[in-house]
Amino acid sequence: MRLAELAGGPPLDAAIVGGGINGSAIALDLARRGLNVALFEQDDFGFGTTWRSTRLIHGGLRYLEHGDVRLVFESLRERAWLLKARPYLVRPQRFILPVLPWTRRPAWQLRAGLTLYDVLALYRGVPSHRGLGRDAARAALPPLTEEASGAFAFYDARILSPERLALEMAMEARRLGATVLNHATVHGIDVAGGRVRAVEVEAGAERALIPVHLVINAGGPWVDAVNRLTNDPAPELLGVTRGSHIVVETPEPFPHDAVFSFAKSDGRVFFAVPQGRLLLVGTTDDRYDGPPGEVAPTADDVAYLLEEANRVLPGVGMRREHVRYAFAGLRPLLRVAGGPEAAISRRHEVVDHAGRGGPEGLLSVIGGKLSTFRPLAGEVGKRVGRGQAAEGPFPPRAHHWRMGLRESGLPHDSRQHLRIYGDAVDDVLRRGREELCPHAPAVEGEVLHAAETEMGATLSDILMRRTGIAWASCRGLCCHHRAAELAASVHGWSDARRYAEIGAFEADVARHLPTVESL
Repeated sequence: MRLAELAGGPPLDAAIVGGGINGSAIALDLARRGLNVALFEQDDFGFGTTWRSTRLIHGGLRYLEHGDVRLVFESLRERAWLLKARPYLVRPQRFILPVLPWTRRPAWQLRAGLTLYDVLALYRGVPSHRGLGRDAARAALPPLTEEASGAFAFYDARILSPERLALEMAMEARRLGATVLNHATVHGIDVAGGRVRAVEVEAGAERALIPVHLVINAGGPWVDAVNRLTNDPAPELLGVTRGSHIVVETPEPFPHDAVFSFAKSDGRVFFAVPQGRLLLVGTTDDRYDGPPGEVAPTADDVAYLLEEANRVLPGVGMRREHVRYAFAGLRPLLRVAGGPEAAISRRHEVVDHAGRGGPEGLLSVIGGKLSTFRPLAGEVGKRVGRGQAAEGPFPPRAHHWRMGLRESGLPHDSRQHLRIYGDAVDDVLRRGREELCPHAPAVEGEVLHAAETEMGATLSDILMRRTGIAWASCRGLCCHHRAAELAASVHGWSDARRYAEIGAFEADVARHLPTVESL
C-alpha cells in the first residue's frame, strides 16, 4: 500500500515505529487481532540491535546473580518454544563454563545456579547440566587453559539469523493485512488536543501525513529520538550500553561447544560461540551516549576481547591477524542512575506517555531480550485492548525444509547455511543452485529470492540481512558484484543504480563490519 492511500484512508488503529524483533512481533500480534496497523522501519528489518547481537537465545544464567528469577523463567520458557517452533533458525547449543581461579563464583555456587537454571527450564528442550573434572573439561574443549580445575557443561540455544526472525514476523503481519514498509522514515508525530493524531512518513519519493489512533514506539536505541518527534517535552527513557564483538577465523577448526566464562580483568561475562567456520567472541558492556547510528567497535574492544579469550582458550592461538571483522550493537535498556552496566535489568517495560504527562495515544517499548519478544508483543496487544490473538502472536511453521535440504545433493556446509530459509528453501533452490559465495557458502537463488519475495530493496538488505553472506569471512566482498547483477535483474536497476548499490554496500561493510586494521 502506498503512503498516499494510508493518508487518504481511515485512521490506523496503530502505527509501529521500528522494525526490529520487538516492533515486528508487535505488528504481527496486532494484525492477528484484526487491527488496521502499519509498521514503519527507517532502515531495514532487524537493522539495529537485533542484527548486531551475540545471536543467542538464552535464559540469562547471569541474571540469577541479580535475583531476576521471573525474567529467567520467562526467557527459558520462550527458548523452549522457539526450539520447537523455529528449529531451522534456533538450535540447542552446549556451553562449557570453566572453573578458573578468577571465576566470580566458587564451583558449588555455579552448580547451585545451574541446578536452579534446569529447574526453571522444567527440563524442556535441552538436557540438564553436568559437572566435568579437569581431564573431562580438557577433553571436551582441548584449547582450554590448564588453569581450569574443571568445568560445567550446560545447554542454551543459539539463533542462526535473528534478523530473519524479525523479517518473518514482519512478512507474516503483511500477509494478514498490515502495511509493512522498510526504508520508511517517520519524520514527525502530530499531537493535537493532548493526543496523537497522525504520523508524517517518508518512503522513497513519497511523503505523507497519515492519521492514527495510536503510535507504538519500538525504535530500540532510537526510542528517545522518536519521542522527541512529538515536539513536546519527552522524558529520557533509555540507558544505552554498547556491546562489541569480534569474529575470528581460527587457525584450526574450533570444537562444536561454545564457551561461557568471565573476564579476568573485570569479571564481565563473555562468550565464544562457533558460527560455522568462524568463532564469535563477545561482548563488552559499556555505557554509550553517542548517536545510535554511529555506534562502532573500537581498537580497545578488539584488544580486550582477544586478551580475555586467549586467557581462557590459549590453545586456539588467536591473534589480531585472525580477526576478520568486528561489530558493535546497542542495548536499549531502561535508564537507571549509576551501578554496573551488567546489573541493568533486561526486563522490558511498556511506557504509556499519558501517565507521565505526555500525549495520549503514545506507547514506548523499552528493554527486553532477543528471546522475549513474544510476551512483550502480547502485553502491548492487551494494552491496545481490542481483538483477540489466537495461539499467541507468532504461530509455528511447517517443517518440510529438512527433506528439501536432504534431497538437494548440496555439500553439508551449504545445507547448514541454507537451513535459515526454513520451508522457503525449495523456492531458493528453484531460483538457482549455482555457488555464489564459497565462504558463506551461499547460492545465487538466495539473492533472487530475497529481492523478489522478501522485500530486499537494496544490496545491503540482501547480503547483510536476508542471506547472511556479509557475516562470512569475506564479508560478501567476494561476490557482491555478481549479487548486484542478480538483484538488478529483479528490480530493473540501471547500470548506474547497480554501481551505486555496490558502492553503498561496500560503505556499509566498512562501517558496520570493520576490519581491525581500520579501527
